[in-house]
Amino acid sequence: MYISLIAFASVLLIAYWWSNAGAFSALIHLLCVITAGALAFALWEPIAYAVMERGMDGHGKGIALAGTFIVTLAVLRFVTDKVIPMNLTIPRAADIVVGGLFGACSGVLSVGLVLISFGYFQSTVTIFDWTGWSRRTDVPIAPTFGSDNAPGLALVSATSGFFNYLSWGAYTPWLGGGTLGTHAPDLVRTSASLNRDSTSEGLGRIGIQPSAISGLKLLDVPSVALNAGVGTAPEAAWAVAFTVAQDGFDGGGQQFLLSASQARVIGDGKGGRNATVAYPLSWVQGVAGGGLKQFYFSSVSNVATSIPAQGEGSFVLLFPKSALNGQQPKFIEIKGARFRAPAAAPAGDILGGVSTAAASDAGAEMDDDATNIDRLIEFPDPTYAIGGTVINSNDKGGLQLDKSNFIIGGEQKFPRNSSAAVSTDLRVRGFQVSPEQRILRLDARAVRGGVRIFPDLNQWIRTAGAEAQDARVAVVDESGAKYFAVGLVEDDGQWVFVKSMGGKPLRLRDIPIQPLGSGKKLYLHFRVPGGVNVRSLVLAASSGDRVVNTINLAVPARD
Repeated sequence: MYISLIAFASVLLIAYWWSNAGAFSALIHLLCVITAGALAFALWEPIAYAVMERGMDGHGKGIALAGTFIVTLAVLRFVTDKVIPMNLTIPRAADIVVGGLFGACSGVLSVGLVLISFGYFQSTVTIFDWTGWSRRTDVPIAPTFGSDNAPGLALVSATSGFFNYLSWGAYTPWLGGGTLGTHAPDLVRTSASLNRDSTSEGLGRIGIQPSAISGLKLLDVPSVALNAGVGTAPEAAWAVAFTVAQDGFDGGGQQFLLSASQARVIGDGKGGRNATVAYPLSWVQGVAGGGLKQFYFSSVSNVATSIPAQGEGSFVLLFPKSALNGQQPKFIEIKGARFRAPAAAPAGDILGGVSTAAASDAGAEMDDDATNIDRLIEFPDPTYAIGGTVINSNDKGGLQLDKSNFIIGGEQKFPRNSSAAVSTDLRVRGFQVSPEQRILRLDARAVRGGVRIFPDLNQWIRTAGAEAQDARVAVVDESGAKYFAVGLVEDDGQWVFVKSMGGKPLRLRDIPIQPLGSGKKLYLHFRVPGGVNVRSLVLAASSGDRVVNTINLAVPARD
């Protein structure tokens, strides 16, 4: 009720302001609001994706919409004030009444657009007492969505409906004839809390940069069970297969999490002004130890999750065809990122015919001079002090630490002072790992017979240019799962440089230059689950994976 009261009070205040300003000024302002809103929706996604690619995934869409609207409105108001400096004189009573009506319209559209924008900011599902739309817990089969009928939804509905109607005419916000109803359907439902439906009461990641999604496929499934209810008949479904990179994971690169509200298939809008929408009822993914398994969004607590420690996650989401009401898929939306749906292909048996496992070594190119590097690998206690120096958490510089002083991001250079006395409570630990994981520390200094990730040791790196520099460094287990490097430590004898990727995979360009024979020590750190068998060190490049060194080690389980 608090947010609704604030919203309606804002509308009344805007109406009062413009009733005093006069009908003509209020009309000019209303036209500016309409134009600014149309431009904001038109530029929303391009600006939002650019912001999200720069790490502001939790606020990118909200910032893009609200920011574009406010800036455009300010510019339009400045221009109109200069071009039309004088007001029109009409009877005072009409000035007040008509100005108030125009002001109220401006208030509804402005406040409604701001409320839509706020729906795309990272927050809990419920803010004060405002929930809006959410998955219901009182129905046997999820996801079923419902509304708390908060009064503020009326402003969001009016704003969304107005700009949707307007986008069919001269204010079409997308080139090529698309409308708000075909490109962003159910805007009220999505922006009014449903967009924030994630783990940790909504504080999980709500947005993802489009570049983190790859391998997008649309599959036509004739018959599949979409819920786990006894006696439930199989039905036709659309299946969406995709792979998400570690850049798109939650928890600083720990794991990918996806609720039933964070993915949808959008219809083509044919047969009506608005596109229809389908949400997933089930999903298929690889499981630890190999193989595929089907799961169901049969509870609000059921979320699709990547296998812990793996640097990529692959999934197949299953959407009921009936929800699209005869429309064909045109767009696929995953955590706020919208993609044009590829041409559909027959799926066959989802569990048997669709592979979601990561590419194995069999699909990677083996370097001719690849050597075994087992002797260069160790599995240290994760609570060890950073090799070469002891760091006081009060002097961490640019490093980011969790509550236990484990490194989760940032970088900093420290003097080598291995004899320094620092209490256990203040000492910076190693790179953060979860309880079931181990740190794999690789001695990657540039020496002959060692790790082949430097130009002096690998001809492909010398000749591949930008592709090689963008290649991600990973160790691969016997099932083909990749575990990307999460940080590095470089020691030149006087200084120790510590760098954490903060959840993003380490690329060759992130590694300090190491000429052959430089004498510098370099250690790469990987998070790997206990009990797996590591088989190779690869460079994951755009043209495919390259095995640069072989490994034959079993990762010891955590005590």
